[in-house]
Amino acid sequence: MSKIDIFEREESSIKSLDFQGYGLTSVPVFRQYQHRNSFGLDPNKKIHRIFQTEYLNNDILNGYLTLPRASASIWKDPLENPLSDVKDIDSVTGGVITLGDLVNSFHAICWTHRDKPEASDWKNFSHGKKAIRITTSVGKLMDRIMSIQDSYYMHRAWLIEVEYKDPAAIAIMQNPPEVYRRTESSGALLALAAAIVRTSYSSEDEIRLLFDASLQPYLEGMIVLKNPDRIQIPFEWNGFIENQEFGP
Repeated sequence: MSKIDIFEREESSIKSLDFQGYGLTSVPVFRQYQHRNSFGLDPNKKIHRIFQTEYLNNDILNGYLTLPRASASIWKDPLENPLSDVKDIDSVTGGVITLGDLVNSFHAICWTHRDKPEASDWKNFSHGKKAIRITTSVGKLMDRIMSIQDSYYMHRAWLIEVEYKDPAAIAIMQNPPEVYRRTESSGALLALAAAIVRTSYSSEDEIRLLFDASLQPYLEGMIVLKNPDRIQIPFEWNGFIENQEFGP
């Protein structure tokens, strides 16, 4: 079953709960949105991430999770977040429409479902600094990245198993019709596009956390930082880390 088929299945379950009288702030609906926005990932599935120790300790101390903007310049890959540079011409005014703005507000951090780290993982994510690999679960991450008190919880955060494609296939996506095709009310199709990565990175077995920082009202407590662009969102670290391994 494709990710979008899974999404539509979960969306159908949400509509069924709504018909039964459950509101957006009810636990059953909230849980169903978590399933929807993680595209069928099992809540008990273990995921792992290597952090530079200094930055992880700082986030834990301050009660935040820091996410960089998902952009080609910050991630050093011209095909990162492939729709971010797409433009079109307004047929009425002749002015330029920056369609990439629909995805330029995505911030992201990479997790993996691979149980054991490889030497290249430590090199790529530690950048020569002291590092720590932590283990948690899909459910624990979704519980912290989505809040039932947030009126936009159903649109703000996504957890997606990355789709790897040939660079030529990704380049073909970078056009206005592709953006228009993916523009719909939930934001799911745009989020899926931001989780498409070139095949040369497929060994990372990535699960990508995406957070849309543009939605208003903004998430309470969110901090926007510059140089490089990143956000810090309130995060409950207590009970989150199930295991840790130091390296490299």
